[in-house]
Amino acid sequence: MTDASTTTPIGRTPRPPEKRAAPFTHAVPLGRWGGIPVAAHWSVLVTLVLFADVLAASALPLARPGASAFAYWLTGVLTAAAFLATVLAHELSHAVVARHYGVRVNKVTLWMLGGMTELEDEPPTPRADALIAFAGPGTSLVIGGVCAGLAWAVGSSGLPGAALVWMAWISVFLGVFNLLPGTPLDGGRLLRALFWWHYHDRTRAVAAAARAGKVVGITLVMLGLLEVMAGALSGVWLALIGWFIINAATAEQSATLLAELGDLRADDVMSVSSVGSPEWWTVKQMLDQLSPHQVIRPVFPLVNFEGHPSGVITLRELERVPADSRDDTRLRDLLGPRRIPPVLVARDVQATDVARSLRLSGGIVIVVDEANHPIGVITDADLVQAAHLAHLGFHRHQELPS
Repeated sequence: MTDASTTTPIGRTPRPPEKRAAPFTHAVPLGRWGGIPVAAHWSVLVTLVLFADVLAASALPLARPGASAFAYWLTGVLTAAAFLATVLAHELSHAVVARHYGVRVNKVTLWMLGGMTELEDEPPTPRADALIAFAGPGTSLVIGGVCAGLAWAVGSSGLPGAALVWMAWISVFLGVFNLLPGTPLDGGRLLRALFWWHYHDRTRAVAAAARAGKVVGITLVMLGLLEVMAGALSGVWLALIGWFIINAATAEQSATLLAELGDLRADDVMSVSSVGSPEWWTVKQMLDQLSPHQVIRPVFPLVNFEGHPSGVITLRELERVPADSRDDTRLRDLLGPRRIPPVLVARDVQATDVARSLRLSGGIVIVVDEANHPIGVITDADLVQAAHLAHLGFHRHQELPS
């Protein structure tokens, strides 16, 4: 179970910032709990059925054999419903602590892989960020302890006691699992708060926590696939959780990047390239024209006979050409027949639009002037660097004339 807190051709006309689409727009409202809107997505029924089946068909019969099928299923359904209530308590604890620090809460939603607390604002300090994040796992661990205490008090020999033991175990597991150090898990929020406190740079902290989230997600996907290969269908669930974590971490990193870019334009974030290399040149001709400071650039635009962009090549592609073949290999030969052509944008296009285009199509953006001649290139690395500088109040090309 996971827990998360969320917050084409490119034209010339700047657009106002877009609001992130709210997830689970078709969730069923469950009223307001302490003033906080609560909803349940239909997919939460999958979790209810799955856990009820696991309890009634295997966990309870193995723990307490001899009861009737009706007793197992009744206990299984009630226990699964109680577990979903603990997931809701987990999420509401995030919301309560967030409101304590002045962070507005949009709503809490239960869904197939757990719950989601949608916050409208960012935490004001690293301390607030950490406490909001820890509130959920802390609540799950407390619930686990309470269930364990109740199981001891009522005795674990009957079905109610076995259900309480299972509740104790699953609640502790939920709390510990969500402390894994990667966005969007609560442990990723704690890691973000730690980096934020250490670096005094929230953008850098978000990026670091998102990278950790991708590592956690990839690890879970691989473990899930190994389980499936070993014959355990539960690996599908683990792989699905890992896939969700990877996508959520990527989305959060992209959203933070867009916010930091603000009103920057393409020519504010590009790597300057005053002229493109003719595509008919050989690799040796191009290398002979490059100066030492140009060699460190990651990509180079190519132009056709009209001087218009025809593609880009990377420094790594130039390095791969053997020295004895550089006289015979033309730059256009390095493009390959199946390469996706670069996206061309005007210098006054919003950098946020460039970021969206890169996220959708991948590849590299070439910035062109009014005559459609290349004046720079934009990669993901350029956007990240520009976002960091913008966070500090600088533009990459402030020193350049407009």
